[in-house]
This record gives sequence, structure tokens and C-alpha cells, in this order.
Amino acid sequence: MTEVAPLFWQYGAIGVIAALALFAVKVMYGQLQADYDREKARGDRLEEELRKINETVRTEYLSTIAKATQAMGDANRAVADALAAVRR
Repeated sequence: MTEVAPLFWQYGAIGVIAALALFAVKVMYGQLQADYDREKARGDRLEEELRKINETVRTEYLSTIAKATQAMGDANRAVADALAAVRR
């Protein structure tokens, strides 16, 4: 079990129970550490994925919005020119 388990054997049943409790704590701590490591890796992976999505938004969608804004400006000028031509 552990390095200190032989020290508990001299106390009989109580020593065995203490050794088992110590072993259980060690196992539970190992499980908690494994869970923490898994969730940390998951968080790192999701953070990287979010960074890629944000980069996509900056490069692709913002350029598309700029083109759409330019097209709206062109359309407004064309409408203004058409109204000016009709009023003459």
C-alpha cells in the first residue's frame, strides 16, 4: 500500500483501518489530480479553438462588413443621384 503501512500493523485492527484510510486518501487525491489535469487540458483546447474563431471573425467577417458598408454607401449615392435627376 504505502511506505508507512507497516507502522500501522502493530496497532492491530485500528492500524489496518488507518492504513486503509490513508490508502483511500491517496487514491482519491490521485483521481482528483487526474480530473484536474483533464479539465485543464480541455480548457486549453477550448481556449485555442476560441482564439481561432475570433481570428476568423476578425479576418473574414470584418472584411465582408466593410464591403457591405461600401455597397450601401454606393447605393445611397445612386439613389441621391437618381432623385436629383428626377427633380431637374
